[in-house]
Amino acid sequence: MTVLLVFAGYSMTYSSKIYPNQYIGETKLTGLNQADLTKLIKKQITVFGGSTLTLRNSDTGKSYEINPAEIGLNYDLSATVESIWAVGRNKSPFKALKEQIKAVFNRKNHFAIYSLNDDLLNQKIVAVATELDHPEKDYSIYYSDGKFQLSTDRKAGERIDQVDVSAQIKKQISDIKIKTLSFSLKKYQPQIALENANRALADANKILANGDLVLKSGTADFTADMDTIGGFIVSEPNDDDLNLVLNSERVKAFVSQLATSINVVPRDAKLTISDGKVGVFQLSQTGKTLDEAKALTDIQSALFARINEGTTVDAKTINLVISTGQPDVTSDDISKYGINEVVGTGTTSFYNSPSNRVHNITIGAAAINGVLLKPGETFSTLGHLGKIDASTGYLPELVIKNDKTVPDFGGGLCQVSTTLFRAAMNSGMKITERRNHAYRVSYYEPPAGMDATIFDPSPDFKFVNNFSSYILIQSQIVGTKLTFTFYGTKDGRTVVTSTPVVSNVVEPPAPVETASDTLQPGEKKLVGHSHQGATTDFQYTVKATDGTVLQDKGFHSVYTAIAEQWLVGPPAPAPAETPPPTP
Repeated sequence: MTVLLVFAGYSMTYSSKIYPNQYIGETKLTGLNQADLTKLIKKQITVFGGSTLTLRNSDTGKSYEINPAEIGLNYDLSATVESIWAVGRNKSPFKALKEQIKAVFNRKNHFAIYSLNDDLLNQKIVAVATELDHPEKDYSIYYSDGKFQLSTDRKAGERIDQVDVSAQIKKQISDIKIKTLSFSLKKYQPQIALENANRALADANKILANGDLVLKSGTADFTADMDTIGGFIVSEPNDDDLNLVLNSERVKAFVSQLATSINVVPRDAKLTISDGKVGVFQLSQTGKTLDEAKALTDIQSALFARINEGTTVDAKTINLVISTGQPDVTSDDISKYGINEVVGTGTTSFYNSPSNRVHNITIGAAAINGVLLKPGETFSTLGHLGKIDASTGYLPELVIKNDKTVPDFGGGLCQVSTTLFRAAMNSGMKITERRNHAYRVSYYEPPAGMDATIFDPSPDFKFVNNFSSYILIQSQIVGTKLTFTFYGTKDGRTVVTSTPVVSNVVEPPAPVETASDTLQPGEKKLVGHSHQGATTDFQYTVKATDGTVLQDKGFHSVYTAIAEQWLVGPPAPAPAETPPPTP
């Protein structure tokens, strides 16, 4: 009876407190209520997160620090508190009673619940090992002079126990206790038996003795000769044994070279209109892609089949696995695309353009020429122009960048995008992305407000082919005029584009002069023309034959007034004074 009364009193005393003998690390938790427990654990987590883990090597005296944030450490405060508080409660009566009794006599160590990035932790430990380790040397094989040979240079070494260091770090984390972690280098002796080393040597030379490895692609054969195979095979210790393995980096490099020779990107056919008929001026091309992962596996299987008895794997020949990819637009059946008539055109003038600008417009127009858009496909001007730099033939010319006129590769390509904008509207396409220039550009007026600027990677000019037929885009340059013509099948849609309304005209600010030491004293050089500021608005409406509105979009453009820009040299020296005449 007395025992029951005592235990009843014990249970009541700790009904809202941590039971006896509960610890996290060396911190005693007995008697804390849940709020105080939460406060304590939260404080320890905060202190730990703001500290650094110190690893000290007892052999060299060197220390290494790890910031908890660098290994992605995150504590779960609520889960940790819940786990500790659950002892003796929140269970079946019998299990709770059992835990309450054990708490009187036995210490229970709790561990904080956390997550971390094991890869980042291992990188930190490996960095320490790289500096401190002096690995033992043991038997190994190497390829030289057409055969494998055995290295007999053996000696003891010392290394840190990376698994043990990781475990000690995690123990500190789970105890939420920062203290210096001491570790030592462990001695390691060579272990590989000579007979096992000689067996591995014999196997390696047996692989060579089987000759070259031929890899067939269907259209061409590739060969891994003796020297190549010799670079593929390396050895690694396994207790007292010596295993043969592939040098994965060398095999991957070899397969990558194969892929470079085999892989072909699918290429669409490009069409042209001549004498009213659709023809092909660039044939389509089927794509090919080597399965590099399968090639790696097959090389390993073939080489090791040379030393594995009873295998059915071909040890001398590999049939490479190559997948094909068909182009979207093929040369075989051009009648299915519905390229029957002109659905719209757009023309702009680049009269008085500098030679570099004309050059860039010519290259850009050629890149767009022959593009075939599927129904519903989005056309991206930048996407079809591709890389814009010297490697693709573009020259530096003035562009508008960050509201300033500066030389850059591809200057003049906005002539291409602006002409496409007008052709797309005249055809009734759905315009999805368009931005006006920062200031008005004479090449694109009149009319004002119908320009479209582009600059890699943005802004871009985009539209959607909302016809049921394919759309073929052709470019043409005659004199100083650029024209884009859209071919397809008309569907009776109507297009209404209002005349742009110009408002809020702002005259250019006063000319701006910038001092330059590249000019002669008193010299001035015009480097930027002035531009009127203005706002323009026009409406673009496209309707299907049944009256359905396909697009009704207002284009609002704001142009900044730009001052004339001058470079000026140093002030001209004052003329020398004429001395007065002698009386």
